Amino acid sequence: MMGSYREAPAVPTASYGSTQVSGVHQSPTQPAPYLEDELSSQVGSVPLEALSAHFVPVVQLRTGKTFGFEAIPYCSQEELSNIEELFARAAFEKKVGELGRVVRSSAFSECPSIPVFISVHPHELKESWLIRPDDPLCSHDAEVFLQVNQSTYSPMCAHVLSEVSSRSGIALVLDDFGSSTSSLRQAVELCPAFVKLTVELVQGIDQSPRKRVVVSAVVQMCLDLGAQVIAKGIETEREARVLIDCGVAYGEGPIMGRASALPKVSRWPGPR
Repeated sequence: MMGSYREAPAVPTASYGSTQVSGVHQSPTQPAPYLEDELSSQVGSVPLEALSAHFVPVVQLRTGKTFGFEAIPYCSQEELSNIEELFARAAFEKKVGELGRVVRSSAFSECPSIPVFISVHPHELKESWLIRPDDPLCSHDAEVFLQVNQSTYSPMCAHVLSEVSSRSGIALVLDDFGSSTSSLRQAVELCPAFVKLTVELVQGIDQSPRKRVVVSAVVQMCLDLGAQVIAKGIETEREARVLIDCGVAYGEGPIMGRASALPKVSRWPGPR
């Protein structure tokens, strides 16, 4: 079954030269090595056994084949089951870096030899956990796509992610494209391999000629910039067919598979 993940066509990878900030070359940082006892039993006030990742399939729209999985942070404690609340607690306790590391470790252990999309929180970049050379994302044996949400994007975020990408060959993903007026600038600065369309552009596109015009234009722009497009939140066959007509190559959403504790190949057969 694993072979089905590898049949997807090759996707572009982001490439970077020397990293520059305000015209000054930045020397690579040398973070301290990771020690297992740094995460002995919990992350802040959250026990390690409560933390893991859940998985959403990312699917080739024309064929219905599963290309990889988006790994989503998950906490079994009811009061922290909302991702935003989980990271807000971690940020308050200054433990976002540790939380991200635990989620990545869980995600990659469940997805051997499978491409993984995984988000990064801006605080992880400030706390230097992500750029440790022994981070789990550096040893995964398939493609890794590091996502940054465009609502939390910053020049500092772009600088650190560029450094991580150039060191490790990990490709970058700009998430929620279209949710703010700064999307175009971010697509240029970040050089992503993938751009994920915001749900607001995707849902109901089969009933909105104006959305089709916008999405078609965004797809062409992204292709010209070397990025493939993923549509988020696809709910119906009609939406999927229209997105294909607009040139969107990949998708995720309820019709293809909801988040689950283990990576499950999408049962969606593709457009009929």
